[in-house]
Amino acid sequence: MKPFVFSKSEKKEKGFTLLEVIVSLVILAVALLGFHQGQTSSVRLSLRSEKLAQATALAQQKMTETELQLRKKNLASFQEEEKGEFTEEAFKEFKWNRKFEKITLSCFLPKPKTEVEGQQGYYAIAEKYFENSMRKIKVTIEWQEGNKTRSTHLTQLYVDFPNITIQ
Repeated sequence: MKPFVFSKSEKKEKGFTLLEVIVSLVILAVALLGFHQGQTSSVRLSLRSEKLAQATALAQQKMTETELQLRKKNLASFQEEEKGEFTEEAFKEFKWNRKFEKITLSCFLPKPKTEVEGQQGYYAIAEKYFENSMRKIKVTIEWQEGNKTRSTHLTQLYVDFPNITIQ
């Protein structure tokens, strides 16, 4: 019987070389790193979205409270600007700010170039009504997100119809 000897030409390699294993591990590590960063960003954006939804709901709540208070009081009884914090434990991190801004008639109508002297024109009368009966109400909600201050706001135009009188 003839002894069995492997020659280089007959030898078939089965398996991977060390270089192939290292390259495949590097590719796998890069893919896992990308997946991990994607998941981290997704969680961060989800949390930011949740905070924004809470802040928007709180702004709507504060605007509704303002509307209810306006039914009981007139515009003159409100401060031009108020600030505060929410008392509920779940919303302690949110702060609110409410501003009442006077509306100028020039937002809606162009001022006439000339008015007759000694007579009060339509523009002057309308301007007085706007000044006494209309306000822009802006509710802003702020919260801290890391080292950044985030905010959202709602704006509404309010007309106090009972106070509009023609003289």
